[in-house]
Amino acid sequence: MTKNLEVFYDKEGDILEITIGAPSPCIFDEIEDDLFEAHDEKTDELKGYKILNFSKRAVMENIKLKLPAKVNITA
Repeated sequence: MTKNLEVFYDKEGDILEITIGAPSPCIFDEIEDDLFEAHDEKTDELKGYKILNFSKRAVMENIKLKLPAKVNITA
């Protein structure tokens, strides 16, 4: 099964959002300070991440993010 991975950065709010697959109602759990993991309310499937104060966590010229997720990418 192929799922879309979308990345959106809100510069004004300094929030990075990463979504996996189709949107659905989610529950967010804070897994580190300002790092939230989203899971589908019904299936508990991983649906993405939300990172608050993103610019404080990464150098904007060379962004390297480590997220606790296993991702399968098929071409």
